[in-house]
Amino acid sequence: MADGLLSVIPKAAAAGGPGWLSDLRALAITHLEEQGFPGKKNERWRFTSVRDVVDTAFEPDPTTSAAFVDEALGDDGTWRVVLAGGRPLLGDAAPPDGVSVRSLADVLATDPDLLEGHLGAAVATEQFAALNGALFTDGVVVHVAKNADVATPVHLVHVATPGDAPRAVYPRVVLIAEPGSRATVVESFLTAPGGSARHLTNTVAEVSVGANARVEHVRITDGAERSLQLAYLGARLDRDAFYGSRVVALGGALTRLELFVRFEGPGAEVELDGVYHVDDGDHVDHQLRVDHVAGRCTSHVRYRGLLDGRGHAVFNAMGIVHRDAAGSAAHQENRNLLLSDDATIDTKPHLEIDCDDVKASHGSTIGALDAGQLFYLRSRAIPEREARDILTFAFVREILDRIGHASLVARTSEAILARLPHGEALREGLSS
Repeated sequence: MADGLLSVIPKAAAAGGPGWLSDLRALAITHLEEQGFPGKKNERWRFTSVRDVVDTAFEPDPTTSAAFVDEALGDDGTWRVVLAGGRPLLGDAAPPDGVSVRSLADVLATDPDLLEGHLGAAVATEQFAALNGALFTDGVVVHVAKNADVATPVHLVHVATPGDAPRAVYPRVVLIAEPGSRATVVESFLTAPGGSARHLTNTVAEVSVGANARVEHVRITDGAERSLQLAYLGARLDRDAFYGSRVVALGGALTRLELFVRFEGPGAEVELDGVYHVDDGDHVDHQLRVDHVAGRCTSHVRYRGLLDGRGHAVFNAMGIVHRDAAGSAAHQENRNLLLSDDATIDTKPHLEIDCDDVKASHGSTIGALDAGQLFYLRSRAIPEREARDILTFAFVREILDRIGHASLVARTSEAILARLPHGEALREGLSS
């Protein structure tokens, strides 16, 4: 372990910057020194091994460009910023009206007061969030002005560039939506071609949604066999705010998202929607927690999984309704479609309720394709294999459509179809 990931953690917080940032880094370093990294005895990590991560001393990713991104994504109608080597490549094109997008390092150097109370505020001392806190040097700050209605989505493209030795990036994203604002932010995670070694992307995103603001946050992960992705996302909502999380996770050697939401003002609402697909060699893990601290808030969790080959998925959602959160509504749903006898799903949606005035529900399903629906399609002269893919795609399409941006719906649909055995046959029907 001495030569592993702990060996790259500094002994003390870096000098410079505001005092509160030094305190944040010092806390992260202390936590890692005292707690180390999680093992199977940690309940939230019981089904996910991080041995490949913690036993490796990753080198910093030196990448400074990502020319393949435009070809990979095309013109999707978003305003795009690429993060290569964990650093944003900010060009001359101005962002949409009502929003500023800046380098985190630049904001810390010139306007640190903007970040106080936001950077580090939504992140607990979870081990890999602490790892990011100790090691991040840059990232992106997205600041949406008060009452701004931002029509064009802001698209942050995180690029992993594997090399001949293990590499890692530690980008930090801060999204501040001022009261009354409206915006959509997209995060895409891509792996560049080439390289033979593993690549770790360890991200932390912190979202602050002001009173009566509305944020749509789309995360699309295109997994690769060399990619290890450990992400922490913390969101805080003020009164009457809305936060919509739309997650699409398409495999990867290890893809894990910890998504924590906290209601800090009454009347707020969150929608946490997700789709994941695993196949041979894939491991995808989603850990969700919603804290109903304020009253009259509503949370909806809707995740659907496609499990094929020897893929492994983990889903753990907790909704906590605190004593003073009267009038809350908390609903959780996780549905899984088994496409192989060898695929595995560990699912546990659950609630903790300390208040009588609440509406709540939770549940999960695990099953195969419906035999009656399959027979119906086959009776219409559709070959069995194509019929299976039609039903498989229909199982997740409702969630994909909730992304709300046509080009992103098309992109995620295409990506899932490409992972199905006969998805090509469905494309003509979707485009007609």
